Amino acid sequence: MPGYDHVADTVSKLSARGIADRWLWTGGLVAYAALMGCFAAGLHRRLGSGSRSRVLWSAVATHAALMAGVAVFRDDLRPGGFFTVEGAVHDVLSGIAFGALVLAMLAVVVAAPVDQALRSLRAITLVVGTAMTGVGIAFLFTPPAVQGVPQRIFVGLAAVWIVAFAARSMSAPGST
Repeated sequence: MPGYDHVADTVSKLSARGIADRWLWTGGLVAYAALMGCFAAGLHRRLGSGSRSRVLWSAVATHAALMAGVAVFRDDLRPGGFFTVEGAVHDVLSGIAFGALVLAMLAVVVAAPVDQALRSLRAITLVVGTAMTGVGIAFLFTPPAVQGVPQRIFVGLAAVWIVAFAARSMSAPGST
């Protein structure tokens, strides 16, 4: 996209109203949401439906559904606030979606001491979840000129956790 600034612009600007090839980013976001839905289903299958694991896979499923909504509602091109109802919905859905992912991490940290299947993931989840919370709060107060930076850090941290969790879940049967 001409004029796109990786430091100032969030990735949502790639699907904003008026962007000719928004389908590229939107398609990737829909695929991500579908994969996270599969991840939630896999967590349910692997961990069962006990109260602690239910919070985990439900939070991941909520994240997936909200990210599909983020793909549907377009962001505003101008940084720094809500300029259209659609842009406001997009921003609110994305904030709640990543909050759901942090909730999933909190569920791992809380459940790990009593759930053998989650114990090996507690340390990385605690580090990544704490870092994501800090970066997420910082993002709320970041000036528009550099909003892209904390968002990319936040998404990168989420990717580290998702990959670590999925890789560990695919290891020896009965372990997570």
